[in-house]
Amino acid sequence: MKDKEKNVSDDASYALQDGPTSSLEEMTNTKQDAMLQLRELIAGETRLHCPTNDAFLGKFLRARDYNVECSFKNIKNYFKVRSDCPELFDRLDPDSAFFDTICREHKLVTVSRKKDPKGRAVISLNLGAWNTSICSLNDFFRAGIVHVEHVLFDEEVQADGVVFVMDFKDLGIYHLTQFTPPVIKRLFRLLQDCFPLRIKGIYVINNPTLFDILFAIAKHFMKAKLVSRTVIFGTDWKKLRYLVPDDVIPEEGGGTLGTYDYDAMERNLKSSTEYFREMSSYGYLHKPNVCADSEGSEEEEHTAL
Repeated sequence: MKDKEKNVSDDASYALQDGPTSSLEEMTNTKQDAMLQLRELIAGETRLHCPTNDAFLGKFLRARDYNVECSFKNIKNYFKVRSDCPELFDRLDPDSAFFDTICREHKLVTVSRKKDPKGRAVISLNLGAWNTSICSLNDFFRAGIVHVEHVLFDEEVQADGVVFVMDFKDLGIYHLTQFTPPVIKRLFRLLQDCFPLRIKGIYVINNPTLFDILFAIAKHFMKAKLVSRTVIFGTDWKKLRYLVPDDVIPEEGGGTLGTYDYDAMERNLKSSTEYFREMSSYGYLHKPNVCADSEGSEEEEHTAL
């Protein structure tokens, strides 16, 4: 594991450690025990109808370094936000009509066909190019959610994480009226507390002076570790190209985004249509009386990212 700090709060916590005393058998047993305890916790959450197969639970366990309590909290947050935000999750389906407009035509969301040098998935968000004549902000978020869910099918991505490239070219006053504090708070709640996502970097490019206002607001909702992993490049594409594949970088930055194969990306997304439709059948049967703490905790600071 990359994080060395141990979590020994109780029997339901498992922090896997590298070292000469660790063996493949011990790690396998620890993972199996964690999976078993997570299933037991879910069984005790009687209002929650949730998948309990290895593939689904494994995503949450890997994201939280096999800390069972944190994984369970993550799962509860995941299903709670799905019920709290129907505008984002109802009928969420890769077969929706968003792809042509949002992805292929305007390139607002792009996932690299390659991993970065550290084996992490790279998702590009062209935030400055968005406006409501293209799509609603909720539809923009929905497109991003579909891509995030899809990259999380990859176990290597679950373990090694994701980096986001956020392009703010053409950011204006109009965007500040749309990217309000509640919107920014919801976005980072989704990324940090609800999805089983290890965010290893946020790379900001083409940021104008107005971006400073957005970032000052965003930092109120970002965990300290995520703030420390945010790198602001200005217009220096050359440095960014050392960190991410060329296929998410536009021609102006020396990349090959203009020739990106969106047809292949669309086929990949549509291959997971059944998963998205199945997920719509899960969730809380009734709204829970006490929801998981969406602001996180010091324990989650260690395990969530």
